[in-house]
Amino acid sequence: MKHERPSLETCRMEPSSTGLSGRSDFLKKQLSDREVQRLRCYACAESQAKPEENVFPLEVSAMVTNGSIASKGQFIQVAFQGGQGTYRARSNVSESFLANGIGVRFRLRGWQSLRYVAIGYMHKKSFRHVKIANAAQDQWVDFSIGHQDIAFGLQNDWQQPPATEIGDIQIYVNGTPVVGGAWLEVDSYWLWQEAESSPLWVTNGPAAVPLPASLQDIIYGYLRKCFRTVNAQAKTFLKDGCCPLYGEIELAWPYAAPLPPDLSTVGTYRFSWHSLHPAIILMVHARDSGELAPLFAAREMVTNWLERSYFKPDGDKKFAWYDHGTAERLLAMVLMWAIGVEHRFDHRFMTRLRNAIFRHGQLLVSELFYSSHQLSRYHNHAWFQDIALMATSLAMKDFPCAEHWLDTAISRLTDQMEQLIVRDNGYAVFVENSIGYHCGVQRLVEFAGELVLFAEKDSVIPTIGKELPRFSQFFRYPANRGPAQGDTFRRSNARGSEIQRLKPYLDPACTVLPKAGYAIVKGNHDGCRFMVSVLATSLCRTHKHEDNLSFTLFFDGLEWLIDPSFYSHEYKAPLPAYLRSAAAHNCLALPGRSYSIDSGLAQIDGSSEGARFSIKGQHSAYDNVLIQREICGGIDRLELHIVDRATAQQSAAAGNDLRLLLHCGDGIEAGLQGNCLQLTHPDSKYLLEIILPNDRCTLHYGEMTGANIRGITGLGFMQQTGIYTLECEVPFETDLPWTLKVKMLQEAR
Repeated sequence: MKHERPSLETCRMEPSSTGLSGRSDFLKKQLSDREVQRLRCYACAESQAKPEENVFPLEVSAMVTNGSIASKGQFIQVAFQGGQGTYRARSNVSESFLANGIGVRFRLRGWQSLRYVAIGYMHKKSFRHVKIANAAQDQWVDFSIGHQDIAFGLQNDWQQPPATEIGDIQIYVNGTPVVGGAWLEVDSYWLWQEAESSPLWVTNGPAAVPLPASLQDIIYGYLRKCFRTVNAQAKTFLKDGCCPLYGEIELAWPYAAPLPPDLSTVGTYRFSWHSLHPAIILMVHARDSGELAPLFAAREMVTNWLERSYFKPDGDKKFAWYDHGTAERLLAMVLMWAIGVEHRFDHRFMTRLRNAIFRHGQLLVSELFYSSHQLSRYHNHAWFQDIALMATSLAMKDFPCAEHWLDTAISRLTDQMEQLIVRDNGYAVFVENSIGYHCGVQRLVEFAGELVLFAEKDSVIPTIGKELPRFSQFFRYPANRGPAQGDTFRRSNARGSEIQRLKPYLDPACTVLPKAGYAIVKGNHDGCRFMVSVLATSLCRTHKHEDNLSFTLFFDGLEWLIDPSFYSHEYKAPLPAYLRSAAAHNCLALPGRSYSIDSGLAQIDGSSEGARFSIKGQHSAYDNVLIQREICGGIDRLELHIVDRATAQQSAAAGNDLRLLLHCGDGIEAGLQGNCLQLTHPDSKYLLEIILPNDRCTLHYGEMTGANIRGITGLGFMQQTGIYTLECEVPFETDLPWTLKVKMLQEAR
């Protein structure tokens, strides 16, 4: 993310907020997950130096840097200027200290981009360190890392070196300062030595306190919303041995095979396996059915995963320790802990499980692991981490670190919402360009809100959990499903008696959300509801397709013009790449040209007067090309008048490759004569007539061979079907008017 900050001379100074009298309490909180044997801290504020409490002054003179240093009272400020590069600050401690853990309280300001922050110390002429991929800016970060932590092992080939003499602490920032310069501000360092094993309160006599029934209800309630076919999948596993995975997937699993043979073929399968989704599905089914057999199977799933992937390194490191999957796995282990307490599982299993829960929680609270597989700190995967950490802290309240984990999770999640949820015209909208992920996040925030209320914490999260569904409901067709925007799986059109034809809208309207990037028309035609959705989302890159100014049309219980959806996360494979491209959307496209999904490239606005509306938008996703679209119509009649235009802002950007594309819903039949496209459906009495800008048009259906894919839609995870796609060759530098009208089939004939 880009950050603009004032110049070095005008930067305002803020206290580090630890307080002059709270250093000891601060360190106790930061190290509450450890049995510390020896500790030494170096703090900037001289008044905080208390040698009798092992707190010593952090001197400016002890710091070496390739920037400029200044003391700001309660912290040391290191200023950097220049282009992309590595900026460093090294602090030599007054005397070496035998330790196996280090911590830093620091703040970053004014960085246009950040690749990583590396923190460590010199050991035998090499830099022993870890890297934070998505460090926070403009807020104080409290970071601790121990040699026994999973986070340390992940970046150091699973080594767990013994305590060593540490004589310095170094911070490297790889990034680009803004024009006015950037800062690294350091409040304090601390070093400690802890036992080279998990704390005794983890391994010695685990507390067998049942989880409150209401907390279990909250967790199971959330999981039921995520896994809607648990009972069918669990029964198939119990009967036939097929491995149940997320997305209603069931993989063949021969009895002699340690893993399902097809597990490694798809990344999503591996993610689901390492998230312990099979165990979750079985546990939810056991709770719903009251049967014990699924619990035995779930326990075996957990046991095998711990043995194969926790107590020794797993070869599939990416998915074994994927940020999102690790969070969901922790939820599974917490539920297994609750089951183990209820059924008095044996000491060995419960101790191994409790150890894994503790180490997973320690990993999720770490700044190093936070959204670590993503390009940005602000990402829905971080939400999963915070919520799993919240649930764990409430379930394992006897952990001394539970309260610290809970407060950290709530604070980080609140920050995420401030960045990734936009409020526009009374709606709360998730900015990640996908209504599927919006609904998923909605479930997450509702879940988080329930956990916050259970914890009796004061937070805005429960309120947001109530606001997000309002947009979900608004951005939904009358058939109780929505457009397949961005990384959202599409559902097929209904057929025959399954088609829902509801009464007309009581309050038809055109609603434009300029900040969020949506225009939604809900109107009535001949007593039938219709809905037009226009997209210009441009607040972040995540899950976005090349869909600027694309629109969808729902009418008479059917989706006539569609977003052809999402196929899988294998983005570079031919079909997913096509379905993400502008060529697979109802818009002007330049197939084969580079299309940017960076923020801020699309805008949309509109107006209404009486029954009439006008929607205007533009985008500059193609280099040196401006694409514009205007849609006019009425909420009392489905008749759209559209004018498109592509303007080359440099002569070299023009060409003969500009295309207008339209994509029909599955089951929609299309006929083309000249520049007249007619759409029908066997279960509708209406005909949609589209008069195109010219007759240089081609109809495609189900084309998967050759250089270009056309006439295909996704229909769920790795599912597809043929559809009609209209491709019209159009010129640059001129208005391209076209219309869409509705006729009765009998009238058309």
